[in-house]
Amino acid sequence: MSQNKIPLSSARDASARSNTYRLLARLWQRELDAKLLEVLQDPSLSESFLAAGGVLPTNDADTVEQLAIDFCQLFVGPKNHLPPYQSVWESGQLDGEATVSMRQFCEVVRFEPAESASGMLLDHLGVQLDVMAHILQLVAESEGDSLDHLLEIGRCYAVRHLLWPGELLAASASRATTDFYRSLPKLTRQFLELETVGLNEVSAPE
Repeated sequence: MSQNKIPLSSARDASARSNTYRLLARLWQRELDAKLLEVLQDPSLSESFLAAGGVLPTNDADTVEQLAIDFCQLFVGPKNHLPPYQSVWESGQLDGEATVSMRQFCEVVRFEPAESASGMLLDHLGVQLDVMAHILQLVAESEGDSLDHLLEIGRCYAVRHLLWPGELLAASASRATTDFYRSLPKLTRQFLELETVGLNEVSAPE
């Protein structure tokens, strides 16, 4: 397989990609509130967000409340929800092998979860996206042997922790009751598919 099919093969656009991962991470970690919605509606961000397939609702109290309800019903519970945790979708239980692997990667790259991820296990999709954002920012700031090492870490990380959420994304898009949360899984799927081209042909390291 040619190396240009592996994500992180170049640091050229690493910083921009890091920003996209970080935004998606925040959107999966907590409901869309009025403050973040205002940020998304800024012209400097809204055009690219809409072009990527996102939907921007109106920023009023009723809409924000409906978004919070939809997010809670989809991902928080207390019942019939879709826990956005890799361990749940791979082994049917919380805090499984994926959590252990995430902890190891976080230690290697010295990642500290954002405040928005407080109380979440490390294999939450939002945290996983944030870790890749962190790795990419390190890539953007590195060179030489350090850069090569980070690129390999990023490739291994993507194999272990960014190929799993297809079922979650499909189910959440189907169940969502608001346009925004119908669009978020689709947008996330499209972005991850572009990022992980070729990785389905690569075996995860033992």
